[in-house]
Amino acid sequence: MQLTSGGYYLSQINAITRDSLALKFHHSTEHDILLVISTKGLWPTKILFKQVEENDLVRNARKELERSRIISIQQLDSERIAIFKFEHLDRKIRYLICEFFGQGNIIICDETMKIISLLNPLEVRHRTLHIGLKYAPPPSYSSDIFNITIEEFESKFQNETKNLEITKWLGRNLSLPKKFVEAILFRARISTNKKIKEITKDELCGIFTNTKKLVNEVICETKHSPIVILDSDNVAIDASHVELKKMEDSNMKSVPTFMDALDEVLCTDIITIGKKIHTIELDKKISILEHDLREQDKAKQKVLSKSNSIRNLASDLMKISISDSGELNSLLHKHSTSLIIEKGKKYVDIMEELIPLDDNLRKVSSLLYTRAKEMERGSETIDKARIKILDEIKELKNKTTIAEKKINLKEQKTKEWFERYRWFITSNGLLVIGGRDSSSNSAIIRKHMTDQDLVFHAEIHGSPFFLIKNIGHSVEDMTTNNQSIIETAIATVSFSRGWKDGLSSADAYWVYPDQVKKGAPTGQFLPKGSFVIEGKRNFVKALELKLSIGVTKDNDIYKLICGPVDSIKLKSIIYSIIVPGSIDPMNAAKKIKSELITNSQNIDDDLVEFLKRMSLDDIIRILPSGKIKIASSGKGTLVENL
Repeated sequence: MQLTSGGYYLSQINAITRDSLALKFHHSTEHDILLVISTKGLWPTKILFKQVEENDLVRNARKELERSRIISIQQLDSERIAIFKFEHLDRKIRYLICEFFGQGNIIICDETMKIISLLNPLEVRHRTLHIGLKYAPPPSYSSDIFNITIEEFESKFQNETKNLEITKWLGRNLSLPKKFVEAILFRARISTNKKIKEITKDELCGIFTNTKKLVNEVICETKHSPIVILDSDNVAIDASHVELKKMEDSNMKSVPTFMDALDEVLCTDIITIGKKIHTIELDKKISILEHDLREQDKAKQKVLSKSNSIRNLASDLMKISISDSGELNSLLHKHSTSLIIEKGKKYVDIMEELIPLDDNLRKVSSLLYTRAKEMERGSETIDKARIKILDEIKELKNKTTIAEKKINLKEQKTKEWFERYRWFITSNGLLVIGGRDSSSNSAIIRKHMTDQDLVFHAEIHGSPFFLIKNIGHSVEDMTTNNQSIIETAIATVSFSRGWKDGLSSADAYWVYPDQVKKGAPTGQFLPKGSFVIEGKRNFVKALELKLSIGVTKDNDIYKLICGPVDSIKLKSIIYSIIVPGSIDPMNAAKKIKSELITNSQNIDDDLVEFLKRMSLDDIIRILPSGKIKIASSGKGTLVENL
């Protein structure tokens, strides 16, 4: 696996959800690798996750694993357990253990396998997992599916309970997920309902043959035909290396690689869970307010209904005489009301409202009209309360939308080859690359130096090599690109040991590629990243150590760059100028990030989001070695193009 080929270290850990971590592995000369670890599985991803969940596990993971070099990744026998081995900065070993069965688990152990942190503590009959205890894998009852023989297979079968279903027997003895068990039986043309006692010897041989065949298809990448299984709404719910059943038997679609399938299925699941976690309280509040809103609507409807009924009764009372009791009773019956007497006084009871009734029906009608108006004014109060509730619901729904956006999936764009080194584009539009350390120094000279380049080095111990790519060597080329030569010389001295030593200026020189000798003279030894320079050195003297950090935009992708001030200002939207100073890299990175965000306001929302999402490690990685002073910040020439 490329990740364990050497040189990779764990540079960043984010918690996507409670049981899912995104790990970023960095290498000085290779592309970064993103890995998702969850209780469902682990896989390399193209998706960039924004952290939305913070917990003790991720805090401990950062403390124990970040900046650690990865040594190995192993599967424990044929169990669904993966073990990562890291070398910590303290030179001690750390283990990250992932279990993908049951409710799953993520466990961090020290060099003695003592548990430092874990996602799910466990205490069952055969196993206990708690902080401070030594990690113990579960007892294994299954056979090694990669090496099992037909004889062992038949022996286990013969010793099994005869009434046990064949599906349970296969899953238990081979530690296979249900979908693979069902696929094996489907291919062997055996019903999943069959019991052990109903399986013939020929059928057992068919099960064994199809098991080995399926295992071979899964572990051999050239035999993969990855699919995503969809539900009735075409949402990805499962993935497989190969087609387990006939395509027409279920809703499936083909995808280029199994990793793409996992990204689609598991990331969808993670996002769904993550959104539920972050909106559950907001959803409860919205539900309560919506219930209140419905009750307000009912109350208003009731008030208006009462008001209307009282008005109608008042209107009809104006038309009759109190002396005509029969007509009065008929009218009251018509309006579904009644005449009641309390303590010798008469009242009209209409919709639970008692209105005094006397000989003056006009006065009674007036009282009814007054009561109807009071109710209508009351409905206005209900309307105001309703508007307030609607505003609260709108505000909570906006918060819900913001919470959902906290888990945003963005595909990681493939970086250009030169982005693994120090790089910038000169004012003349030429690409410049430089070494970060001895490994990358060696790589740019041995892998990327061509006859059309210029090679730069500083007159300081601990200087990187820089290349101007494809500059050409004619007099016209050199004259036209003189500014590029000066800028590259500035970068060379600024990224040298001179910055750490607090120098204000230094000298650099350039040579042609054929002057750089990759081998040591006979009988001598060259350290890694060092080369012999022969012939004339072309000096650029008294160069000020000064750099600029900026944000540029290339093919709709924002990128952080660092280089000479003139070139960065020209190629950037926003920038900060730095010189040797007294601020340590971490605090300098915080201040630079803050100033870049401030200068990005009112330019582009996506730019602000990019800067907020950017980790301090990303900034520190492009800074020169040593302490820093921020001289100034501003908007670059490229802002005019936005």
